[in-house]
Amino acid sequence: MLQVRSVQRVEQTETALRHAAERHGASVLATSRLGPCVFNFSLCLDKLWGPLVAADPRFAAFLPVRIAACAHGGSVTLESVSPRDFCHLIHRPDLEPISAPLEDALRAIMEDWARRAAGLPGGHPATEDQINMRAALPQRIDCHGTKVEELAGTGVHDAQGG
Repeated sequence: MLQVRSVQRVEQTETALRHAAERHGASVLATSRLGPCVFNFSLCLDKLWGPLVAADPRFAAFLPVRIAACAHGGSVTLESVSPRDFCHLIHRPDLEPISAPLEDALRAIMEDWARRAAGLPGGHPATEDQINMRAALPQRIDCHGTKVEELAGTGVHDAQGG
């Protein structure tokens, strides 16, 4: 089993795990709430699945990889079955070297999640990726740096102050 613990709140787990997965070229396919403090996440690491399924199609039974998040008091623990254990379950220990990159990527995602949750460097991602800019209107400024709103009507600023 792969296991990583963090002091993160359980409500923050999904967002933080999605960001960690994206930083490592993966994505969260599905999230299931199994109880008040237990979540199950399905991760897509499709570039690393190909060699495993090509070597033995029975690996498809273990994919997508799942991570369980369990809250324990003031901390959250992420747990996942090691991809190397998949090899033992189908009696193919010779395929452990092929499963190593998937396990390394899974471990890196889980550790990245914990490191950022603990407030270590990079613990507060930029907020730009949390905003939908599709409907935003840009500032209207002409080539001289003057706002168009200031020039409307009389050509002078409408509110003189005072």
